Amino acid sequence: MSRKRKKRRKKRKPSEKLMPPQEKIRTWTLPTVLGLIVTVVGALGVVELRPQMNASPQPERATNQPFSAPFEITNTGYLGFHVENVVVIFPIVEYEGVNFHNAMIGNVDWDNFDLNRGATKTIFPYFANGRPKKATIVIAVDYKYFCVKQRWLFKFDGTYIDNWQWSKQPIRAEDEEGLNRTVNDALSKHQQPSQHP
Repeated sequence: MSRKRKKRRKKRKPSEKLMPPQEKIRTWTLPTVLGLIVTVVGALGVVELRPQMNASPQPERATNQPFSAPFEITNTGYLGFHVENVVVIFPIVEYEGVNFHNAMIGNVDWDNFDLNRGATKTIFPYFANGRPKKATIVIAVDYKYFCVKQRWLFKFDGTYIDNWQWSKQPIRAEDEEGLNRTVNDALSKHQQPSQHP
């Protein structure tokens, strides 16, 4: 008689559930890349299309008369805009024995005009005869761009080296608020109707 061995059955471990492999999340898909490119190009376009303006002095029209020099305001951007007002402030002008502070000049010919791409407007901010010891000019340009009113300030200091020159200077942040107040005051006087008897 043969003896049969009983085979012991091994206990099987419960089969581990096989999880399907997770798909990798693709970050750089075509729509994502195109969206980024369009956003960057759009942002650069907005920066480039904002109004860009420059003011520069021209040569004196009369010898030793610094205030006979006209100034040109030029649109250096890609799009035109409407200029509402141009006001010139003289924060300080020093002659021998006489000083002027925050004097202003405005002219109706400098108000309400369009400055198209590459266009220039010439202003003549004549203040007085003679050569001062020291002088500063601030040209304030109020303009509208897409129905938003904004202001640009350009500051020039006068220096005498062989001849008088107006040199462009940066406006310090702490001076800007005071200059804007002076310009607003000058504008309110400039825009009052003149009274003739």
